[in-house]
Amino acid sequence: MTDDTNTTVESIIDARSRGRPSRRSVLGSVAAMGALAGVPTGVFGRQEDADGPGTTAEGGDDLEIVANFEPPSLPENIAIDSAGTVYLSTGPAGEIRAVDPDGGQSSVATIETGEEGLLLGIALLNGSLYAANAAGDEAFHGAWRVDLDGDAEPERIAALPFDETVPNDIIPDPGASDALLVSDHLGGAIWRVTTDSQAEPWVSDPSLEPDADAANPVGADGLAVHPDGDVYVDNLDAGSIIRVPVEDGNAGRPEEVVRDEGLVGADGLAIDEDGAVYVAVNARNEIVRVTPDHDLETVVAGEGLDFPADVHFGTTEETTTLYIANFAYGTFLEDEDAAAPSLASIDVGARGYFPDANGAGDANETEPAAE
Repeated sequence: MTDDTNTTVESIIDARSRGRPSRRSVLGSVAAMGALAGVPTGVFGRQEDADGPGTTAEGGDDLEIVANFEPPSLPENIAIDSAGTVYLSTGPAGEIRAVDPDGGQSSVATIETGEEGLLLGIALLNGSLYAANAAGDEAFHGAWRVDLDGDAEPERIAALPFDETVPNDIIPDPGASDALLVSDHLGGAIWRVTTDSQAEPWVSDPSLEPDADAANPVGADGLAVHPDGDVYVDNLDAGSIIRVPVEDGNAGRPEEVVRDEGLVGADGLAIDEDGAVYVAVNARNEIVRVTPDHDLETVVAGEGLDFPADVHFGTTEETTTLYIANFAYGTFLEDEDAAAPSLASIDVGARGYFPDANGAGDANETEPAAE
């Protein structure tokens, strides 16, 4: 860490504990409200865009449903391997499911989430799946690993401070081959977790903090690596995207790239080869593209979306497909029969960016494979 971010775990926790809602109260309100925090009342569930269902930006194709899920299997986050198999975390169910290129589903593993807990981000690194578990029980809270080449028995590799953190997204560390970055949406931080069970704050900054006055505070959420090598993170409450400069594996001072009301509810994100950022805006039932010039474009909205929580590019060399996780959590808690959890896809006319700096691999373990 740099001098600006070289903060001890203890000092970060002390700072967070003053005037900040506890992690337990956040999870309780999440369960009660039926959404991942900071989302205006009345926008949960499916809704149509003002321009009609299925509105897309120029060049977009119609949204397709790749696989449907049965509640309480609610897909919250996506990882995709080089063969095109899509892995999804299922929030309150704690299960990781796989969808093969033909649409067939299978169960990979289940991680205990405890009362009111949620299994959130997942990522692939060196043949294993890693998961951010915002558990309702201290014994399960933190970062987990599932060895896909072994018996797939989950193991917790790092515990995070239970009362002061909510681990959300997780991606391979672009500066190392043996570490991952985990966003903490309660503490306003990103943690660095090594595969040999070391955990430390990588960066902490006010721009990553949630709105303490929000009914359900959520700050730093989705993570992705930009072609320039820096890490991008969105802030759900603020409706902002923040750039964290990376030099020699260390985090520099975060810089806000864009802030817009159209990004309030920003959840998972992905970045294409040209540096455009794609954001699942759960509060608006939209997938939004932020261009390199910081303009906002609607990729798709309305019909076929149900509280989208993540986006991820397909991994094969020629594909321009963006996959979408329809979490459907708010709808599920209001009316289980109305919930439409699914894996969807849309052709966005651009290829995803998959970093491989320093031998760290990418979210798919390898360079994109040929078709």
